[in-house]
Amino acid sequence: MSNDLAEKEREFIAGLAEDTGRDLAGWMAAIAETGLNQRNDIIDWLRHQGFQFAWASWLERIHHNDGRLIYAENGDRAPAPVRRPSPSLREQSDEPPARARPFRDWKPQPPPSPAPAAAMTGDPIQHLLSEAKGLRPLADHVLREVLRAVPGTEFAATGIFIMMSAPNRFAALHAGPRKLRLYANFGTAGAKRSKPAEPANKAAPPFREMLELDDVRLIDEDFQRLIRAAAAR
Repeated sequence: MSNDLAEKEREFIAGLAEDTGRDLAGWMAAIAETGLNQRNDIIDWLRHQGFQFAWASWLERIHHNDGRLIYAENGDRAPAPVRRPSPSLREQSDEPPARARPFRDWKPQPPPSPAPAAAMTGDPIQHLLSEAKGLRPLADHVLREVLRAVPGTEFAATGIFIMMSAPNRFAALHAGPRKLRLYANFGTAGAKRSKPAEPANKAAPPFREMLELDDVRLIDEDFQRLIRAAAAR
């Protein structure tokens, strides 16, 4: 299995130059030149360069791994050195992404709406997000996608939940280190994906149903459909 993951990772890296115009060393150097140190900031910057979340997250992991590939047994690394010390990156269990799509059809995207950032500057919400540990980038991504599905959503810390309102409360996120739980009342729209809500850290669930999220691939168009359905109830 590890050999398969290493091969998938090498395939992703080998296609970088053709797909994006920069090889791994070029992207490692570009990240270093930004001066960014926080994981989420680096992922955001890479997404603004045209990477989907999974690819941005993987390059950030390699960057924090001192330029070494995550699964390569021989410690393959980018030629350009990365000077920052690296924390352990095995805390995430996601697989390497597939080869990045060509960027020729990509158009620069505006930065994420400042609304969630403004809403999440308070210590209570930052503390709740920090509980996700290795899933923190995914938790941030979930909140952005909720805002994209329901513009104007406001976020607030309520106990152990990040509550979402527009203007009435329609969803809540519990950020855990192994999986995220997004609670809402989806109605018939959630018949195929949602499950009955379970307590979070012994706290009663704020809504009747929930989605369990531990993979960025679950944050798709159907996810946005469910969020819109919950907000409309």
